[in-house]
Amino acid sequence: MKTIEAIGMFLANCELRNLSARTLEQYSQQLSYLSKFFEELPTKAEDIETVLVSLINVTQETKHFYFSTYRTFYNFLEKRHKTDNPMLDVTPPRMKNKIMPTLEMSDIGLLSVFTKDDTPKHKRDKALISLLLDTGIRSGEAVNLKRSNIHEEEGYIIAEGKVGERIVPISASVVKLLLELPTEDGYVFYGQRGRLTRNGVYEIVKKYLLKIGITGAKLGGHRLRHTFGRQYLVLGGDLRSLQMIMGHSNISTTTKYANLAIEDVIQKHHKYTPWDNDINFGNGSEKVTISRLAQHRR
Repeated sequence: MKTIEAIGMFLANCELRNLSARTLEQYSQQLSYLSKFFEELPTKAEDIETVLVSLINVTQETKHFYFSTYRTFYNFLEKRHKTDNPMLDVTPPRMKNKIMPTLEMSDIGLLSVFTKDDTPKHKRDKALISLLLDTGIRSGEAVNLKRSNIHEEEGYIIAEGKVGERIVPISASVVKLLLELPTEDGYVFYGQRGRLTRNGVYEIVKKYLLKIGITGAKLGGHRLRHTFGRQYLVLGGDLRSLQMIMGHSNISTTTKYANLAIEDVIQKHHKYTPWDNDINFGNGSEKVTISRLAQHRR
């Protein structure tokens, strides 16, 4: 089978399954890279590894995205056309654990200060940032939000995301900000040339993060999404409800936010560490309380 032919069948199936335009674009770009190496569909693990190794000057995260795309591609071909699946023998590129950057509560307070201006543009920006921090929805879900999907009395919005629609709770104060914005064709957020885009969201969020002194990478809406997930758990929320709010199909994705709730972990460490619970060491000699020693001898 020709590689181009196989790619065409796969992408047609993806369109039929109504995958997002962004996902289709990613699949097309990464599979086109495969077709540059092989006119005939490669069926050996070594062939795929050659392609992955050739990806230079890219992050391990990007290389892993290619691996995932090729795995999905070959899984489809194996199921549909009974072709050999070389991905079964390809070891995924190693991914180092990274701490997702988020904001502290003090940063959130500063954002509220910098979005207090009452001009129409600032009202939109404040509503957008408040929405992202209050609900944890994705940037794409924010730009797709319609007035008709805001249920004020019930206290939720309907977010249209990667896997369809879901109900997301929202605070009354944020609903008020959203309903105060002007609308033209039913959507909530607009830029200078019509509906706000995902890139527009990135630029807005980045502008305010820079104003409060946040620099470096990851300055878009996803940073606010990560902040919501982390602070939700720090403030007492549970993983199951967080999974539903954020729209994770697998709770293992949600579990990553538990690793971000470091303040809570630190507090528990200080409370339960054996170092400060009657036993400690000072000046090189062991000091044990009489009560703990007595209990030990019993």
